[in-house]
Amino acid sequence: MFSDAPVRTLCCGLVAAVLVAVGFVTPAGGEEGKAPSPPAADAARQEMLKRFEYLTKLYADQLDSNDWMTRSVAMISLARMPTQGATKVILQRLESEKHPVGLLVAWQAMLGRAGMLSEEQYRAWRKATLNMAGAGLFQGNLRIGLLEMFGAETPDMASRHYFRRIFEEANSLDSSDIPTLIAMGRALRGWGDGQLVAWLISKLRSPDTAVRAELVLQAAGADVEWNRTAQAEKVYQKWWKQNEQTFTAVRRSKEGWRKLKPQFIPAPLDPSSIDPKDRKWIQELEIGRLELEKFDFAIAIDCSRSMRPEIERLKRDVGVMFTAIGAVAREARMGLTFFAPGGIVKTIPLTGDERRLMSRLQEADIMGPAGEEEWAGAIDETIKAGSWSPPGQFARRVIVLISDEPITDPQFKRAKPLVKKGAEDGFRLYGVMILGQGKSRNNPLALPFDRTGRYEHDDGPKADKARKGRQAKAKASKKAGRSWDYYDELAEATGGQAIAAHVPQGGLGLGKPIEHGAKGGKGTSPVAIAPIYPGGGPTTSVLTMVLTDAIHPQYRDRVGPFIDILVAYCQKSAKRVPERRSWGPPDKMEPNRPLR
Repeated sequence: MFSDAPVRTLCCGLVAAVLVAVGFVTPAGGEEGKAPSPPAADAARQEMLKRFEYLTKLYADQLDSNDWMTRSVAMISLARMPTQGATKVILQRLESEKHPVGLLVAWQAMLGRAGMLSEEQYRAWRKATLNMAGAGLFQGNLRIGLLEMFGAETPDMASRHYFRRIFEEANSLDSSDIPTLIAMGRALRGWGDGQLVAWLISKLRSPDTAVRAELVLQAAGADVEWNRTAQAEKVYQKWWKQNEQTFTAVRRSKEGWRKLKPQFIPAPLDPSSIDPKDRKWIQELEIGRLELEKFDFAIAIDCSRSMRPEIERLKRDVGVMFTAIGAVAREARMGLTFFAPGGIVKTIPLTGDERRLMSRLQEADIMGPAGEEEWAGAIDETIKAGSWSPPGQFARRVIVLISDEPITDPQFKRAKPLVKKGAEDGFRLYGVMILGQGKSRNNPLALPFDRTGRYEHDDGPKADKARKGRQAKAKASKKAGRSWDYYDELAEATGGQAIAAHVPQGGLGLGKPIEHGAKGGKGTSPVAIAPIYPGGGPTTSVLTMVLTDAIHPQYRDRVGPFIDILVAYCQKSAKRVPERRSWGPPDKMEPNRPLR
């Protein structure tokens, strides 16, 4: 963070001086930095506010770093300060920061403190927001926070334009876009904008946009049974004729932005919750450089018959992964290994050429006979394939093993010495266990709304029954000579970890719908909506886990939000499949839960 030891020592001494054992108190409500004057007897409170301002200055000084990642994490530290000075620095950063993710971090910091802004500060934030939106910086779930900001005020030409732009770019067959489409409906409900409602109803004429439009209208509160047929436009026109006056009679708060909620970066700290003697306040100024020199990252994915959905998911997301690791390292390379029963292992060596990697990945498909997957061979060949960069303080060697089956005893016995030797050579292994979540819900509004991609959906008794079934199956598998626990043991032997990625069954969550076959043949319904992946899906889980560990796991509370924002931004690199549909029979829809 600081280039020489004397400066660092001086700063630490200053922080130690200001963090004395005086109790912090929560600032009174109202405009930031202009709380009502306290009684004379509360002089300690005034003194503590001054010390907060001084601590703000120390964090702001870290924004001079040449490392954009260090600046971003410093911004998250600064965002915790409930001071007028912190707000001023964040606003200045929105004007001076050059890195797109650094800008988005500053934007999320403002969202977290929206309730503390003056009208002048809000207008400055909004001006910066329009510039960022015009540059296409808001991607993935970052669009949700933006829509909430726009939805808190009267719609204008700019917000309507962005609303239409998101709609045209989104895809109701891609699970990553579903939360954004729901957020669009919520913003529309807050606006009560008849112009946009009429525009969405016109989109019901085409099968390519009808499902998308109906989802937004339903999320906006349209009291109509789901239709999803060529008759949808007439049905919604009738509803609109009966409800237009009520829908558009919206009473908006003059300062609606004050009710905005944090998304990825928490609101400023409650000062009374801080222990001024905690050494972490000093240590946070010594995080040091975060950007890596080299990052070699390989995915080893099971290509047995049950893994087709995850192979397709990887095809969509390999660009997201490549962009994310490339953002945190000066030199990033990625490789792929496909393995299956029958001892089948195929590798694509590490490469820095994203196009070449994506081209080779399109060849991937299910393969091999039924039987025992080749986990050990996949680990061995991945380590041997290509020329891995030498390990070091600013270099990483990472392998992610993905499968939907517990590892067998013979495979584990072969793999254990391989990963131990790999750990000695600087390799870190992560395991991703793909677990079915039960039949996918065909109505995303019947699930709790997820603003960040981290919420684990609770579907009630059916989900509890499914979880118990998986636990019983796991115990039976261990007795039968295989175990899910082997993923944890292999990962932990290298300092890595294993996670369970819960995926809904019954739909891929992306791609073109498959037409119904002749005479009732099976296929994805042409009026289907992509299922929502709890926790954001395997890709989000993998990148969050791996990148947080690679950068600085000790400061997970600030590195974590930074990685969340980075991964959302990198959705710009996902493989996009146009939404092409034809009319089909309507699905039986689940009832909506009340919007929250």
